[in-house]
Amino acid sequence: MLRALGPWVLSLAIAGCGKSGTGGGGSSGTTTTGGTTTTTTSGTSGSVATGGDGGSGVADSGGGSSTGNDTSIDAQCSIWEQDCAPGEKCAPWSAEPDLVPDEIRCCPEDANAGQPGDPCVIEGYLGSCIDDCEKGSMCLDFDGDLMGTCQRYCEGSADQPMCEFDEGCLIYFAGVPFCFDKCDPLVQDCPDGEGCYPDEEAPGGTGFLCLPTIGGSGAGELCWLLSGCEPSLLCVTPEFVPGCNENFGCCTPLCDITEQPDPCPAVDPALACVSWYVGGQDPPEAAYQNVGACVIPP
Repeated sequence: MLRALGPWVLSLAIAGCGKSGTGGGGSSGTTTTGGTTTTTTSGTSGSVATGGDGGSGVADSGGGSSTGNDTSIDAQCSIWEQDCAPGEKCAPWSAEPDLVPDEIRCCPEDANAGQPGDPCVIEGYLGSCIDDCEKGSMCLDFDGDLMGTCQRYCEGSADQPMCEFDEGCLIYFAGVPFCFDKCDPLVQDCPDGEGCYPDEEAPGGTGFLCLPTIGGSGAGELCWLLSGCEPSLLCVTPEFVPGCNENFGCCTPLCDITEQPDPCPAVDPALACVSWYVGGQDPPEAAYQNVGACVIPP
């Protein structure tokens, strides 16, 4: 019996690399409405390693906690509860533009703040906590031009995160909960600049979310993050891609396990299309039942 593909995957969440890493984003929830549902969150109980395998087959870029209640980060407010005074919002703050929060603090809310999905502007640098997005959201910018999109935080708690029914809650930025749209990895139905990546580094049983592509390495190229590969590719640990540097991970294509002939040997003769959901695990969505990845069979 093949073991689940999940343990082979590099950490998807942008945790940063010490205090000089680059990060990825997420989205999330505002005030709970009848349209929100409790979702399974990734990253709330995962392990964090620094480079390589991390002892569980999952490598992480290091520098951040995998929990939503990160007691290592000083916090004067709750991102989940948004309990700051009127005119302020609770947001992650970093002393440097490294996307790894040093504090969770109350920051000024713009008087003409935009809603999630609206274009936005950041003051200073990503991580300054000063932007023109409304309470319960944050401006995410990944190309360094200080302009991005307002992304909503998850509501609820780390134990019971809530997003809209077509979203999933992801712990991002070393402890910041955002809601991302669910997606179909074989269709890659995400907006430009995003890819459909697994929603956690844990073994199998995971869904897929639209995440900003950070770096965009091609097939066989080095990667550090799940969202560091081009859309339609996954970042897996080195033992599953021929010739991959043992200190990093490498990108490999997603595949449809029902496709005949197997498309993976055309990429490299050592590869085969292996199901993402094996060992009796059920996909969280019917659309995921054919999802596989091109890897050296375990």
